[in-house]
Amino acid sequence: MLIGICKISLYLPNSHSLKDKRTILAGYTNLLRKRYNISIAEIGQKNSWKKSTIGIACVNDNRRLIDRIMEKIISHTEIQPEIQLLDYWFSIN
Repeated sequence: MLIGICKISLYLPNSHSLKDKRTILAGYTNLLRKRYNISIAEIGQKNSWKKSTIGIACVNDNRRLIDRIMEKIISHTEIQPEIQLLDYWFSIN
């Protein structure tokens, strides 16, 4: 069993309150959860209006599949109109 872990730092330029941030992140995380069958949660900067840190976990026995899923998630995040990708870190254990 292999576990892929990804930490993503995001900037939300259109967020003007915590309610805006949560609305944007809820749509983003629900879409990724359904599309890629992953576990995802906000793990940092919870009280900031404009920034967020997201944690993602993917479990599988195929290293290439985990790598492909994480690459797709990063690519999908880069094209989001309401979210800007600042940085990410990825590991398979």
